Amino acid sequence: MDFTVLLPTRNRPALLQRALASVLAQQVDGLEVLVIDDGTTEPFAGPLAAIKAACDQRVRFLHLLPRARGHGHAHAVNTGAAQARGRYLCFLDDDDEWTDPQYLACANKITAGIGPPVDLLFFDQAAFSNGQRLRQTIWIEDLGPLLAQTRPPEPSGAWRVDAADLLRARGFCHVNTTIVRRDFFNAVGGFDETNRYECDRDFYLRAIDRAQVITYLPRIVSRHNIPDPARRDNVSTLVSDIEKRIFQTTLLEKAILFSQQEVVRAFARRHHTYTLKHLANSLYRNRRYGLAGQYALEALPTGFNLRWLAFCCWLGLLATFDLLRHPKEAANQTLGG
Repeated sequence: MDFTVLLPTRNRPALLQRALASVLAQQVDGLEVLVIDDGTTEPFAGPLAAIKAACDQRVRFLHLLPRARGHGHAHAVNTGAAQARGRYLCFLDDDDEWTDPQYLACANKITAGIGPPVDLLFFDQAAFSNGQRLRQTIWIEDLGPLLAQTRPPEPSGAWRVDAADLLRARGFCHVNTTIVRRDFFNAVGGFDETNRYECDRDFYLRAIDRAQVITYLPRIVSRHNIPDPARRDNVSTLVSDIEKRIFQTTLLEKAILFSQQEVVRAFARRHHTYTLKHLANSLYRNRRYGLAGQYALEALPTGFNLRWLAFCCWLGLLATFDLLRHPKEAANQTLGG
């Protein structure tokens, strides 16, 4: 078994059917697909059962116990990885789809080379919003031109890269276009199940920090459909903006503390400052002036400029005014209050 595709889903059978069809269209042998059902509820259970009944022997379904908001993407992926038989793990969100039937065949050629095993393979994808393709860089699409300035690719068209190369890109590789050696996935601990928002970014930083062999091929193999903010059936819209920033600060603090490479730690420190500033602004918009001031001051030493210093002073004045007007409420101010 060469590849195991992990496809978590919950209450979206129509989208799952499209995503699953794109996986089964892959022109490669040695493929298994694990659909991890994160507690699908009525009225979606019937359509999900029909999809399961129509699948061939390449597809297995794992059913997690029902839970109000599900167990989360990280837990679903880790559950599937624990039962995977493929040498390499691939991932696909149920509301997206692979668009290149040669995706895994291309990856197979790269991993079949002589030498140390490839730990990570990264590809590109196109992002769509309301049916329209977005042209700006979102993931690591800008990496290919940067690498071409320094060295030619290998005969396969892929580049051998490291963490320093990858962190030059504007974003990080999306899970839909990430392939990871299963033993390496287990060695780095899989996805962080405490992170309900950016477990893929957390894994990306930990993985590129520790991987010995990483390849990147600038080839679009997937379509990512940006979630509609009006819907509440996906990770991006289930959590509030403040919750998102908390998850981001936590994963970046982990990278600062535990990364082995200084280039990863430096990247995490820089983005930790950006995230603290975003969090302070979010709390300010929610009139949580005391807490906004605390996070703003935390960002000040590494993100100092006169404008940010003035903002910190302004938040201090607002927090003091709140304390004078409502001493009990201001003193007991919490994120949930």
